[in-house]
Amino acid sequence: MSGVIGRDEPAGSLWCRKELGHVVRREHSSAAARYGWLVGYLALMLAGGGLTATALLAAPQMAGPAMLATTSAALAFLGLQVAFDRREEIAADLFAVDLTRDLEAAAELMSFYEENVTKPPTSGGLGRAWAQFERRWFATHPAPQARLAAMRRHLVDQQTD
Repeated sequence: MSGVIGRDEPAGSLWCRKELGHVVRREHSSAAARYGWLVGYLALMLAGGGLTATALLAAPQMAGPAMLATTSAALAFLGLQVAFDRREEIAADLFAVDLTRDLEAAAELMSFYEENVTKPPTSGGLGRAWAQFERRWFATHPAPQARLAAMRRHLVDQQTD
């Protein structure tokens, strides 16, 4: 990120405020909620593993469906975690733009993200499809243009209030 800070001070300032937004939100969030999420995931995996092992011993034909159910629940849990992470990123962006009120700096920062952080699609059909799948389902940061649009909407909503 030093390239953005050295190149354009407002974008660098916005980035620093965005990171500060992460710190502030983390300090004001419940530690019980953060650790509860981890404990819930571990309990789900242990229960699923126990269910699969029991099915394997008692009714081997049910081991496959039990494993499929456990895997599906784990993927759903992962999907929720990614959604929460994306929400946190947007919240940090809104915190930063609240402090600076500088959409030009936000556009510069999001442009930097697009050029340097977001993976370019690889050549070839399968590689490109995998990159799109990965960005859609596993990326913890929303697309830069979606983040910029959220910042614009936020500032417009604040002006109308």
